[in-house]
Amino acid sequence: MKAIESIIALIRGTNIQATAIWFKDKGLNCSFEQLFQSIDIPNLRLRNAVLSDYILYDRPRRKNLFIPFIFEKAAFNNCLYEDDVTQRVSMNFDFRQWVLSNKKTYLSACVLFYPGESKFRFNSFIPVPWLQERINERCKNFTNYTVGVHIRRTDNINSIRESPTELFIQRMKKEIESESDVRFYVASDSTEEKKKLTSIFGDRIITDWKPTSRSTPEGIEDALVELYSLSRTQKIFGSHRSSYSETAAEIGKISHEKIKSKL
Repeated sequence: MKAIESIIALIRGTNIQATAIWFKDKGLNCSFEQLFQSIDIPNLRLRNAVLSDYILYDRPRRKNLFIPFIFEKAAFNNCLYEDDVTQRVSMNFDFRQWVLSNKKTYLSACVLFYPGESKFRFNSFIPVPWLQERINERCKNFTNYTVGVHIRRTDNINSIRESPTELFIQRMKKEIESESDVRFYVASDSTEEKKKLTSIFGDRIITDWKPTSRSTPEGIEDALVELYSLSRTQKIFGSHRSSYSETAAEIGKISHEKIKSKL
C-alpha cells in the first residue's frame, strides 16, 4: 500500500506513466482485487504479478538466485532496490528528480518513499464491499471515544523489546483517568496479549479473537479489516518499529502515539 501510494503521489507531481506490479509471497499471499476496489488513477497501471514477472521484475534475492537483477539492469536506465530506497528515504533523497532524470526506471519498495500531501494519503484505497461490511460490523460497538491499541509481537523482536505490554497498560490506565468512558480496540498478532488486556480492563476492550496469519488470503483479509477498524478510532497507541498502526492512523487522519521504553 505504501509503495503504491508513493507512486500515485509521484504521478500527481510529475504526470509520469507507471506500472505497479503486486507480488504475492508468504508475507502477502493475497491478490489486490481480493482486498481493494480498482484504483482509477490516470497514468497508473496496477496489476497482479504473472509467472514471467517473478523472473523479470521481482526484487532480486537469494530465493530467485538474483536472476531478475540481470533483466532489470538491461531493461531500465536506473534501478533502486528495497534497501537502497529505505536508506535514501532517511537521507531525504529526491525521488521526483530521480524519476524525471531517467527515461525508464525500476523501483522496489515497502515504504512510503514519496508521501505527497497527507490529505490525499491512502484515499485511493477502498476495501471491496464484503470486507467493508466486515469492517462496519467490527466497529459497531465503538463508542464516541474509542482508542486503538496495536501490539506487535510474534514476528518483531524490536517491538517486543522496546514496546513492552506493561507500557501499554500504563498508558491505557492514564487514558482512563482523563476519559472515564474510553474503550479500547485492541489489534494484535498475539492472542495472549489480548487475553491479558481483557483480564485487566474487562469490557472496555473490543477485539477479535481469530488467530492472525500472513501466509493465507484469509489472513491478509483479516489484517485489512483490522487495519481499517483501527483507522476508525479516535487515536492509536502503537508499537515501536511497526508501521501498521501508523498506516491506520494516516488512513483515518487521526493521531498516532508510539509506545516505547526510554532506553
